[in-house]
Amino acid sequence: METISAVYTEDVVVIPARNEADSLYQDGYGSFLESGVLLTLKPFEALYLVERGKIAVIDEGSRRRLVFRELLKRYSIDDLHVWNRYLVYRDLRSRGFVVKDGPGRGVDFLVYERGSYGRRLPRYIVYAIWEGAPESIDHLRGILEAAKGEDRTLRIAVVDRRGAIVYYTLSEMDFMEE
Repeated sequence: METISAVYTEDVVVIPARNEADSLYQDGYGSFLESGVLLTLKPFEALYLVERGKIAVIDEGSRRRLVFRELLKRYSIDDLHVWNRYLVYRDLRSRGFVVKDGPGRGVDFLVYERGSYGRRLPRYIVYAIWEGAPESIDHLRGILEAAKGEDRTLRIAVVDRRGAIVYYTLSEMDFMEE
């Protein structure tokens, strides 16, 4: 596959060519702006596509190509968790899942079962955390309730200091039932 040209402008990466944008969108990458013309990529998507050699990102201001490390550095200014999210995104994509940005409320990703993107709703909600980082039970409970309300399974992706990821399914248990 030929490398797709992308432009880094105003802290986002966009795909200006419609054919290439449509191709990436069909594969589960990015979202179209309200005008429906430019495909924008989330930081973790742009990093993944640069690493895989699928896109070449050109800085709009300097007109020079940005390598992975430069792009990561720029994204890290606004998002201290971009590396963590990227690692989880890369892992899920390498396992064959289509992964979209979460709707907020502490949800990092919506994950589609293999082969279901575009035909069914996402099956999983993934929340990424660093190993050893404090995490409030109330916060996890809130994410779990949101997942249950949308009939999705909550997976916690724990990233250790070496970058290895372990997934846990979080569910509610009632100890009073017999």
